[in-house]
Amino acid sequence: MADSLRFFLRFLHSPRAVGALFPSSAALARRMVEDVDFAPGRLLVEYGPGTGAFTAQIASRLVPGMHYLGIERDPEFTRLLRQRYPQLKFHCGSVEDLPKVLAEHGLPRPDHIISGIPFASIPTAVARRILENTRATLRPGGTFATFQYCHAYPLPNARALRQNMAELFGTRMHRSPCWRNIPPTFILRWNAP
Repeated sequence: MADSLRFFLRFLHSPRAVGALFPSSAALARRMVEDVDFAPGRLLVEYGPGTGAFTAQIASRLVPGMHYLGIERDPEFTRLLRQRYPQLKFHCGSVEDLPKVLAEHGLPRPDHIISGIPFASIPTAVARRILENTRATLRPGGTFATFQYCHAYPLPNARALRQNMAELFGTRMHRSPCWRNIPPTFILRWNAP
């Protein structure tokens, strides 16, 4: 309940940056990480961990020798994440700077990227830069997963995201619904060529 209130207040403070009224459900978090290969030597990057809904699932599955980096723009959320998950690495900044952030932390190209950022509420040019950096940085065969709310799926920004992803990653997108989230979502996954 405290996370929901914290998330809601951050949404009121900066709706375009937070993008949702409440954090993602545990059901959505489980579904977002179900295709991740949790193995030593792998790197998983999480875009926009927020209050840690996906991070909790990731932390419970990480194996020794696997690396994690959460990139969170909101300083308050970053402080909260560092307190909750001191064993994990977090960077306070923008995912637009992914190559520079990875270099700063001495990390290789990621094997998996899971995104909780609100693509539908950020400017199209910013979203395109993020996606281009995602494609350029992700290892060949690596996975990128994000989600879109079912009610927003047909809207122009949501369609633009899928079109950009098709141009960058190819048209083989895997889409699956998650009804146990408020609001319900579609989980979208691509593999890097």
